[in-house]
Amino acid sequence: MSSRTVQKDLTFACDPRHLAEVRAVVQGMWRDCGLAERTGRLVMLAVDEAVASIIDHARGTNRQGDIRVSLDLDETRFRAVIEDTTNHCDSSGMMDAELRAHLDTERKHQMGIFLIREVMDEVNYSFKKGFQNELSLVKFV
Repeated sequence: MSSRTVQKDLTFACDPRHLAEVRAVVQGMWRDCGLAERTGRLVMLAVDEAVASIIDHARGTNRQGDIRVSLDLDETRFRAVIEDTTNHCDSSGMMDAELRAHLDTERKHQMGIFLIREVMDEVNYSFKKGFQNELSLVKFV
């Protein structure tokens, strides 16, 4: 792999139609740099799961917004920073039935979170109430 950094930025509406593009960009970056194919597929799967989870959660609660995926790859690491402005809800205003349904949905995503943590070397999440969520995924190469 050369000593240059490859960067890609994608911004799109919170819609599952954009998942194929995200997968293609991650896989292309990994392949173009000549890195291990199996690890590249796992990294692509982890990024896909993170973005799909954001889309699924936002659509399930009828929230709109954008997702920004910033990718960079250099000789030491691959990093994906996923930001969304889908106005995550404040659960304090939910009725008991709504809260129960929300928690049941969240349990379904626990396998995705497990996968992301198993594949990636660093996983960091930050929430800025009323502003945005940011998920940073790092895989050392």
